[in-house]
Amino acid sequence: MKQVELTGIKQFEEKEVERPKPAADQALIKVEAVGICGSDIHAVHGKHPFMSFPIVLGHEATGEVVETGKDVTSVAVGDRVIYRPQKICGECLQCRTGHYNICDRLEVLGCQDTGASSEYYAVDADLLYRLPDGLGYAEGTLIEPLAVGVHAVRRGCAEISGKKVLVIGAGTIGNLVAQSAKGMGAGAVMITDVSEYKLDMAKACGIDYPVNVSKKDLKDEMTKAFGPDGADVVFECSANEHALNEVLNIARKGITIVIVAVYGGKASVEMANVQDREYSLVGTLMYLHEDYVEAIRLAEEKKVNLEKLISKRFDLTETAQAYQYIDDHKNDVQKVVLNVSHPS
Repeated sequence: MKQVELTGIKQFEEKEVERPKPAADQALIKVEAVGICGSDIHAVHGKHPFMSFPIVLGHEATGEVVETGKDVTSVAVGDRVIYRPQKICGECLQCRTGHYNICDRLEVLGCQDTGASSEYYAVDADLLYRLPDGLGYAEGTLIEPLAVGVHAVRRGCAEISGKKVLVIGAGTIGNLVAQSAKGMGAGAVMITDVSEYKLDMAKACGIDYPVNVSKKDLKDEMTKAFGPDGADVVFECSANEHALNEVLNIARKGITIVIVAVYGGKASVEMANVQDREYSLVGTLMYLHEDYVEAIRLAEEKKVNLEKLISKRFDLTETAQAYQYIDDHKNDVQKVVLNVSHPS
């Protein structure tokens, strides 16, 4: 089968490798689509803090089950599926207490272990979820980042219903955090960026207040939209230290600020404001099983718009061109998906 491996900075190698055979507890999926994630882009440029070469990327992948191991009962041949790309130890304190997304020995499939950028992929069956009827394979790749959004929202507050939400950064993750908040019952959601393309997309996805912070004052816009008390919770999805520090200057005292973005380097953060204003600065990583279930529910009930986020599609054999396209269209591209062609 064909497989595409990232061997160095912006260097991809298309290889012919043996088609995998599923173990007793695994399923073999015929891969149909692979989403390109922001973390993949960091890796391709050699800037991801937790990824190294060589690696087969692909942690946002969908496909059809074509074979199952002898012990598998949760999925069957013909099922349309997406997988949750978490390889965990099951033994550390985090795993034992249900926080396996921060397992001491966590490996993310497609980041620290082999991903699905190939024609076929063998994966533990208990990581598979059926795609809702009517959701295409390409759109289905967005269930994974949508689950990131769901988990982030839950990290931000126990109950999002009726809350006023500010999301910094309207890239794919920021958009899906905002859509998750809306879909889970937030009262009003504001999202900021400097890209009109991404803000227009957020508006088309139902986000209440898209704000271009290169043209408008964020504090004034929050006051107009949310009233004098401002936002109830903030999600930082930009990986921009200046944007984070602005929030630390203007947000209401005592609220939670969730760091969703992956920072490529050390950020200079005004910690005096965190202390003085008693902010809760909270991290969030990936998702749990229940976040995937909620993400699938939101998609099935059409409380989110996933198709709108897909800007461009390439074939798996055009992986290098896909990443170059992203580099060339930083301000007018959102999600790029690799379709996987199979010989007839």
